[in-house]
Amino acid sequence: MPEFYLNQNFISILLKIFFVLGASFYLVYSVVVVRQITVMKKTLITGFSSVINLLGMINLVMAAILLLAFILFL
Repeated sequence: MPEFYLNQNFISILLKIFFVLGASFYLVYSVVVVRQITVMKKTLITGFSSVINLLGMINLVMAAILLLAFILFL
């Protein structure tokens, strides 16, 4: 019966691909959230709209940093 052998390097590359894909999807999700916040600000004006906009931008920047970190350091 043949043995199923996985190389350590193959598993590492596969995990890197999964993490980079996941971070890419999260970045796209963050862009959609920022666009929804922009539409919401035009429709519904509240006192804390700028805070929500700031939180959306922080989320977007953190998602971009996460993707970049996964690409560079994994």
